[in-house]
Amino acid sequence: MKGKERIIELKKIEPKYTKITICGDGNLILNKMNDVTVRALTNIQKNKAKSIEKPNVWEEIITAMHWYKGKPTDFSEEGLITALHENAPCITAFGLLKSFGDAVVRNGIDTYATKFRAGVNIIAEGGLVPITFAEHFIDEKLMSPKKGAPVLVHLNRFSGWKATFDIAFVENIYSLEQIVNIINLAGFGIGIGSGRSSGYGRYHVESIQ
Repeated sequence: MKGKERIIELKKIEPKYTKITICGDGNLILNKMNDVTVRALTNIQKNKAKSIEKPNVWEEIITAMHWYKGKPTDFSEEGLITALHENAPCITAFGLLKSFGDAVVRNGIDTYATKFRAGVNIIAEGGLVPITFAEHFIDEKLMSPKKGAPVLVHLNRFSGWKATFDIAFVENIYSLEQIVNIINLAGFGIGIGSGRSSGYGRYHVESIQ
């Protein structure tokens, strides 16, 4: 005798969409691994001789950021100025969403972030969220790697920054009000970008559309 058939009713997912603008409460530092460092590490892995060519500091500075319209090709001071005016530095949608999920756990809203990530998504072309800003600064800093002597690095720092992004969410998992509260918690206690442990990259929700 055959067992009883089990009928599973699948409910239609009807996500809602909204646009959120976050505003920096302090400076934002963007500092991903730049192309010069990537090449050097790749050569080490391939056992290639160390290049004696002096690194282009402007290539280091420019490629240490994600760019909304693609990576600039003019690695000069003028090229950086042009890119800042005609392109847009970006934070990553992955980093933002991760910080939201971390805020869920850190603030005791849920034990794990999986429920939040299943019900909320950031819609961003290429996974990048462009920023606007009032001023851009290049900070020089000595950093100590795990091995070897300290190295001089250049950090891109932005003041008066904002970012606008679209989210899709399933309301029966988290309401829009809850999501906004979670984003504010992430902005207050976690931040985005580099230097977060020093208080950089903090923000709050400025508007919802």
